[in-house]
Amino acid sequence: IYMDNAQNSDIAEAQRNSDTSVRSGRPMTENEKTNFLQQIGADKTPTSIQIYPVSFSAKDEVTAHLDAYNEGKSEEEEVIYTDIASIVTELTGDIIDGISYVLIAFSAISLVVSSIMIGIITYVSVLERTKEIGILRSLGARKKDISRVFNAETMIIGFTAGTIGIFIAYLLTFPLNWIITSLVDDIGNIAQLPLYAVFLLVFVSVLLTFIAGLIPSRLAANKDPVEALRVD
Repeated sequence: IYMDNAQNSDIAEAQRNSDTSVRSGRPMTENEKTNFLQQIGADKTPTSIQIYPVSFSAKDEVTAHLDAYNEGKSEEEEVIYTDIASIVTELTGDIIDGISYVLIAFSAISLVVSSIMIGIITYVSVLERTKEIGILRSLGARKKDISRVFNAETMIIGFTAGTIGIFIAYLLTFPLNWIITSLVDDIGNIAQLPLYAVFLLVFVSVLLTFIAGLIPSRLAANKDPVEALRVD
């Protein structure tokens, strides 16, 4: 009914019978007249079709069907389509990547600061245990043995901290996935903690704490045992 009314409207009849625009009065070509009639609904020839899939999987099926239809067709016979969902997804992915880079930068800064703090704490521990170092040296402990003691302590700290961090991150995946699933039905389990990431993160944590404790452990190993025993 709406299309019939649009086709038989006064403006449609006036435009069909005139080679000038009924709005501006300027001359129009046949293509311009056809486009204007389509805009006001006076031409039933479809110019575009909008498809609204119910899910992302259904969207993929629609695009796959269109691609299969276009296969082997000439350029004039192909169906030209725009995947708005993919464009939005790519744009969102770029935004998420940008946010991820910022978070990685903050994380890197936090790791550097944490490593410095671990080095300071290890150095303080060396100062407080000077007499203990002297006793170990007097009992026959070598310099590398003293260094290994403090290196082992820093590595244990790194392993413990990395394990706690992994455990907290794993627990946080559950509420994050629940929130995302409640907002978008077709997206689930987007927050995951793969097994290789667990080992990699723990290894990085141990490595950073080991590097942070190298200088204090070297200072502890080079302490003179006689001077160390004199410390109260």
